[in-house]
Amino acid sequence: MPRLVLALCFLTAALPAQQSPTRKSPETIKAEVEAEVIRARLDLAASKRRLANLPDSLEMRKLEAEAQVRAARAEAAAASQEAERARLGLESAVASARASAAAGDKDRARAELEAEAKLALAQVTLDYAKVSSVAAIARLQQKTSEVASQAKMTYPKDPLIGGVLHISDRRIPFNGVVNDALARSVCDRIAFYNAQDTEAPIFIVIDRSPGGSVMSGYMILQAMETSKAPVFVVVKGYCASMAAIVTTLAKRSFVYPQTIVLHHQASTGVSGNMTQMQEQLKWSKVWCERIFQKVAVRIGVPLDDFIADMYKATVTGDWKIHGDEAVQRKWATDVVERMNENSFTSAGTAPAPAPLPSTGFGDVNPATGRARQEIAPPGPCDLWWMYDPTIEYVIR
Repeated sequence: MPRLVLALCFLTAALPAQQSPTRKSPETIKAEVEAEVIRARLDLAASKRRLANLPDSLEMRKLEAEAQVRAARAEAAAASQEAERARLGLESAVASARASAAAGDKDRARAELEAEAKLALAQVTLDYAKVSSVAAIARLQQKTSEVASQAKMTYPKDPLIGGVLHISDRRIPFNGVVNDALARSVCDRIAFYNAQDTEAPIFIVIDRSPGGSVMSGYMILQAMETSKAPVFVVVKGYCASMAAIVTTLAKRSFVYPQTIVLHHQASTGVSGNMTQMQEQLKWSKVWCERIFQKVAVRIGVPLDDFIADMYKATVTGDWKIHGDEAVQRKWATDVVERMNENSFTSAGTAPAPAPLPSTGFGDVNPATGRARQEIAPPGPCDLWWMYDPTIEYVIR
């Protein structure tokens, strides 16, 4: 009982103590105030830092936005360029298709005309074979000429078709000694054919030519080089010296396998005192090397080596080879087995051969066994570049 009373007394004393508020000391209050001040200062400093960093953040966002705009514009420009390239490619394909279709139409029309002409010629030939009357044959010959002359001549840019060379009516005969008369004839015809058409090939056809005047040959080379229409050279039999140079320097040259092409050094005569002869020889050497250097460049051999090879081939330096080897050595561009002269359409009788020129020296020189032929003296600053061992050329 006394213990219970004592416990109640303790409980009664503790309850008022718990209900009454605890009083803080001045030091505690001061510490709490200082802590609050510190927290306020920290918050203020953090706010200032955020405020200071705000312009940088805005600038970064602005730069990022501008970069995105530039990227979008670049993508748009690339897409536009790609679309333009696609459009140009499509236009090019359409133009190519149209050009191919036009070329096909031209080829088809040309083939139809050729077929019609061949059919007409075949029919006339068949009729010709069936008749026996001389009068009827004459009439059919006239009809054949008329049909052939009315057939449309074609001018392919590449005349070598199926291994056969087709020579059109744009042909220039080139035979005999190269002189001023031949040079004027060739140059005038090149100019005439260019006035008609600047794309269809022109054919210089050589049967036999030993060469001739360097200056006359140079006139022909200049006309060939400046011609807008391509000038092709055809050698059927033999070309030497200046004629061989014309053949080698042509854009294209066609030969038979048995055609003979001959290159050698030019020859000349000098007269006068020693100084005069040295000057003449020096001028002739410069004049010839200007042309012969072009030949060496065309065949891909240094000039000195080319001249040395001439004397390796023969002691006289007159280096002649057949057409197939000439193509291998780049003296000519094409060797062919067949040539079609499409310009000869007349069925009349062949003309009589032209008489040989009079030499004034008789037929044969008894001492040499060679025919003697008189030639004119070379013009100023000119010399002869020619070769024919069967003829003894004599300057009148």
